[in-house]
Amino acid sequence: MHKFTVGSSLVLLTAALASQSAMSGGNIGLGVGMAPDYEGSDDSEAAPVLFGRYNWDSGRYVALGGTQEAGKALRLRANLISDEMWELGPVLQYRMERDDVDDNQVDRMKDIDAATELGAFVGFKSGPWSASLTYATDVSDEHDGSVADLAGSYQLPINDQFSLIFGASVSYADSDYMDTYFGVNANNRGTSTLSSYSADGGLKDVGLSLTAKYHLNKSWGLQGGLTYYRMLNDAEDSPLVDDVGDRNQLNASMAVIYAF
Repeated sequence: MHKFTVGSSLVLLTAALASQSAMSGGNIGLGVGMAPDYEGSDDSEAAPVLFGRYNWDSGRYVALGGTQEAGKALRLRANLISDEMWELGPVLQYRMERDDVDDNQVDRMKDIDAATELGAFVGFKSGPWSASLTYATDVSDEHDGSVADLAGSYQLPINDQFSLIFGASVSYADSDYMDTYFGVNANNRGTSTLSSYSADGGLKDVGLSLTAKYHLNKSWGLQGGLTYYRMLNDAEDSPLVDDVGDRNQLNASMAVIYAF
């Protein structure tokens, strides 16, 4: 079943968009897409796609988008250094709540409230290549854990108007994060009959993405993306994924971009 929600899958859809936008000046984007309704779900829902970025001439920037991992988290990051190759700065993440999902067994579990995470990132870029490592930890006492992702991309210009961006990522989460989102126990079971399960920390997922960008003119453009995530280890083996969900996660999106 498909349903429309504004908040629950906004982040997952924007992950391959805002983090890879590299227009001069600033840009904002708005569109629509489809994504799993919780991390590891086999049910999809429609969601808006929204992102933005502002670049200074020094190379510093502020970008709003999503994380490079299968979780639903909105990411605001700022590059504080002026360098042609390196980036470094703080990260603020807002991880969406898990509630009102399609699967009856997961929906009957205790809801997980939204979490606020703080951290930092370091990035490297050289020509069409770029890479970044991001680490953030919960400061809202919701999951009390930490999550990190390593992501890279290659941009291939086809002509002056059209380009493709190929991306890859891998993410890690500690035991507190994993047990909150993938564990089943007396504290979070609710009325669900899923089997008890304790999730340890480790690699959580790997991802591949393809983003297509088309510039209609100097100000307007179109951007579409496909992202595939494969859940790993204790995330993959969780009853929320193995029994009632899917280890394969697919997101699709289309957005209109305005550059200023």
